[in-house]
Amino acid sequence: MQRQKGFSLLEVLVAFAVLALSLGVLMQTFSHSSRNAAISADYSKALALAESKLVSFGHLTSPSEPTAGEAHNGRFRWSLNSAPLELDHAGPSELTPYVVSVEVQWDASGQQRSVNLETIRLTRKR
Repeated sequence: MQRQKGFSLLEVLVAFAVLALSLGVLMQTFSHSSRNAAISADYSKALALAESKLVSFGHLTSPSEPTAGEAHNGRFRWSLNSAPLELDHAGPSELTPYVVSVEVQWDASGQQRSVNLETIRLTRKR
């Protein structure tokens, strides 16, 4: 009697089990990496928005009043606050230093996230 060549049922089942486990791990890895890429993109947008608000301080906004708003179709909320910086040893000057802070907030997958930037800007006395 001649023996048939091929795989037994047990070998095929083990191969499918290994394949199923491998695909499950790969799908989970791709899912996490795509979620992390989306979070990174949100942080980049929020950082660019915060930087643009710091750049516009004193040119487009009044230094004395806090301002707030929304961007990207209401997905990001920002607030800008400023306060004059008192220097003890400064003499008379046409420029006034301000401590300027910007906070950008957004929701990502039900979790509140935010970016805060703070700097010192000089503006002309009005």
